Amino acid sequence: MKKRLGVVLAALLAITSVTAGCSSGGTQSQGQPSQQTAPKAEGEKPAAEQKIIYALSKEPEEMDPTLNVYSRSSIVLQNLFRGLYKIDESGKKPVPSLAESHELDATGTKYTFKINKNAKWSDGKPVTAQDFEYSWKRVLNPDVASGAAFYLYYLKNGKAYNEKKASADDVGVKAVDDNTLEVTLENPTPYFLELLCVTAYYPVRKDVVEKEGWTKSPETYLTTGPFMLTELKPKEKYVLKKNPNYLEADKVKLDTLEIVFIESTEAELAAYTNNEIQVSDNISPEGMKQYQNTPEFFSIPRIGMQYFDFNASKKPFDDAKVRKAFSMSINREQIITSIVQSVEKPAFGMVPYGIPHGVQKDKDYRDVVGNVFSENVDEAKKLLAEAGYPDGKGIPEITMIVMASQSDKDIAQALQSMWKQNLGVDVSIQTFESKVYWDEIDNGNFNIASDGWTGDYPDPMTNLDIFEGVNTADDLRWNSAEYDRLLEENRKISDQAKRMENFEKAEKILADEMPIMPIRFFEDQFLAKPNVKGVLKNYIGHTIFEYAYVE
Repeated sequence: MKKRLGVVLAALLAITSVTAGCSSGGTQSQGQPSQQTAPKAEGEKPAAEQKIIYALSKEPEEMDPTLNVYSRSSIVLQNLFRGLYKIDESGKKPVPSLAESHELDATGTKYTFKINKNAKWSDGKPVTAQDFEYSWKRVLNPDVASGAAFYLYYLKNGKAYNEKKASADDVGVKAVDDNTLEVTLENPTPYFLELLCVTAYYPVRKDVVEKEGWTKSPETYLTTGPFMLTELKPKEKYVLKKNPNYLEADKVKLDTLEIVFIESTEAELAAYTNNEIQVSDNISPEGMKQYQNTPEFFSIPRIGMQYFDFNASKKPFDDAKVRKAFSMSINREQIITSIVQSVEKPAFGMVPYGIPHGVQKDKDYRDVVGNVFSENVDEAKKLLAEAGYPDGKGIPEITMIVMASQSDKDIAQALQSMWKQNLGVDVSIQTFESKVYWDEIDNGNFNIASDGWTGDYPDPMTNLDIFEGVNTADDLRWNSAEYDRLLEENRKISDQAKRMENFEKAEKILADEMPIMPIRFFEDQFLAKPNVKGVLKNYIGHTIFEYAYVE
């Protein structure tokens, strides 16, 4: 399954995470969901050329927001599109974007949104409620087969339509008129406005997207956000220009955002040092040494986790004892400090820091619940023997696949060594480029696979629903009816004490069954030149330039 928004950035960031306290440019403390920007300058906008060059390691995998499930793609799409709501500049709350207001009925399930009458597409045509109805139903259309469909299961009959158990007319989204959108949910969802900020809820226009190849040319690529696509050079760069028809265009200071693709961290560091780029996300260890104690370095936690999938449909990982043995026999702290070279926290649960607890709201869920499993080499050896493989003898051939970045390969080799030393098991490693990599996972051509996820809203559901059976058929190939029941119940209730209890039980199932092997909770860093202000890195890991400018 490609529903792993965190994994693409994990490949980029695996060697970039260092202590947040090192930055003199200001940081957020571990576990606080927030957004961070490069500092703003006082006074009026200067006369400097309003152009920023920003580097990504590779091209976006998907430029259609209604199909997107990738972090790298989301970074680009979040700068090109806006939906009904967006996360505000402070990162504290969702605020109206293309919607000017909303009303919620007494049941907590029916929203009425008023579309701002001044909202326009980048070609100047008005954004309508019909655009949203069309787009959301397109995401759920089983014939479209969007990997992002699960995001819209909150809509009344959204899941049923996606599973061909209901019609499009049954889905809880309806354009009453050009400027009024009625949305009916399956159950009250307190974080629904945050969900509206996810790319899957962005509008696309029917007359455009039904033309094949609409995302391949700036001439056919219409947007609703602060920038529009004006130049597309595959494997080289995308050029974005300020969108004059954006609803808040008067607040956008940048004229040009150039996104260049630099795969090597060393080459990106050279480009940053030589002023060929002004903002860098993909920081090498050498870059850390050079910049981590300067005002150009920024760091922020995000609500995501790196982990490895076990293919539960193949021996030996069809046995939970083997999966647990592999997970318990590694040293996460060593991987983080020696390989990743950071002080990120090791993951002994599936919900990351930065997600508040529903009852003890001033504390993180992770701090309240604590660890749900631990490392123990002796216990791991015992479990492996109970599964029929004492000291690794007789175990089938095991292949671990990772993407081709050096950081992914380094982590894989460390795990390979730990399993050999602690369990007596040989594991071979195969590497693939990004798009081929996901095909290998879809086709089940692996025993262990590097993966990751970054959530989209501040509730444990965002990091747990990806392991429901509906989402694991094409990667883990594992499911639990009780796990699915607990999460489905949590979608229907508002009692936070009961919800937290159910989430704890769900995490316990994951710990007992161990279909994944958690490694670490993410933290993001970026570099920004001293004259670049207002670059925003949100807690989801997106780099936003709507508020950026050059001093």
